[in-house]
Amino acid sequence: MRYCVKCGHELAEGAKFCPSCGHPVEQRETVQPQESMSQKTAVQPEPQAAQGQQQESYQQTVEDDQPQLGFVGSIQYILKHAFEFNGNIPESRKSVFWWGVLGVLILDMVLIFIPAIGWLLGWVADILLVSATMRRLKYINQNPGLGWLLLIPVLTIYPTILMLLDRKGD
Repeated sequence: MRYCVKCGHELAEGAKFCPSCGHPVEQRETVQPQESMSQKTAVQPEPQAAQGQQQESYQQTVEDDQPQLGFVGSIQYILKHAFEFNGNIPESRKSVFWWGVLGVLILDMVLIFIPAIGWLLGWVADILLVSATMRRLKYINQNPGLGWLLLIPVLTIYPTILMLLDRKGD
């Protein structure tokens, strides 16, 4: 899945321009290095090394397919994937979570002025961050289920602190 680097809109396979903003899409070419048969048989990587290389390759693909998004792009991304709680796609962009926190905070500030049910609507708005948190937790090798703690006022601090991590855990 590819996204526009300018607006974050999802791109169709083979698209040359973003259908949302018209920004030209970079066409990636994959070049396969040519190896002789003697090179292939002479050097066989160890299974763990090959697995590590596959993981790095997958990680690089995830990061390539996830361009940095601004505030509006991050909010659109969060809303589009708000109810995908399975966390199948690891999220390499820490900024998506933090832009989402800002968006939900602004929404909470507006909703609090609604008499009687404003606090309840604000709590429901917090659900929008749960799936974004789960995707980011999966990326940093933490339990994605910890994202549900965002719905419990005092326990929100734990997954929020985990979101400060820049690097993947071991």
